[in-house]
Amino acid sequence: MKDEMDILREVSSIAAGHGSIALSEMMGRKLDLDLPSLEMVPAASVTNKIQADLIVLSVACNILSGIKGEIIFVLDEKSAFKLIDLCYRARPEDKKSGLFTEMGLSLIKEVGNIIISSYVGALSMILKTVVIPSTPTLVSGSLQQVLSMAVSPFSSSSMILLVEAVFIEPQEKITGKFYLVLNAETIQTIQDSCKKILEGLQ
Repeated sequence: MKDEMDILREVSSIAAGHGSIALSEMMGRKLDLDLPSLEMVPAASVTNKIQADLIVLSVACNILSGIKGEIIFVLDEKSAFKLIDLCYRARPEDKKSGLFTEMGLSLIKEVGNIIISSYVGALSMILKTVVIPSTPTLVSGSLQQVLSMAVSPFSSSSMILLVEAVFIEPQEKITGKFYLVLNAETIQTIQDSCKKILEGLQ
């Protein structure tokens, strides 16, 4: 089991690395990326693993082909405002109001779409299969609500893999996360694909 989790962690690290590079290039800033954490948990208990009351903006995509699961890009509210300001300079009155403008929300959605596409592209390359995400959906609410939506297609008793990668822009202290939610069938598919790659290298 340890070897299998190591394979999944390596795949997740490469994919998250591609996503963070895409974001770094858009921001023109260096990002620090923590090694992804992986945990097999029952779908019903996913929300117990996170800070439930954290309010976030998230961009989520279902994976439509190649593998089955969900990819989510998450920013807490403060980080979202900082990212918007960094990318197009929010007006002072918008900052005071504490509300996201339509342009700001569109920017977050586009940033999330680009990052997720880069993440998915890396998965496709590693797994040698076409991984296609759905049209991105922008969701605002608690992190608990966001993850609850991600695991809702799974039965409450099914085991899923929750992958969490955290990136930080140290200068502005912008913090965000990638979540990859996969079912057991997909986990096995990824492990089999990686084993074939390893066998081919030997």
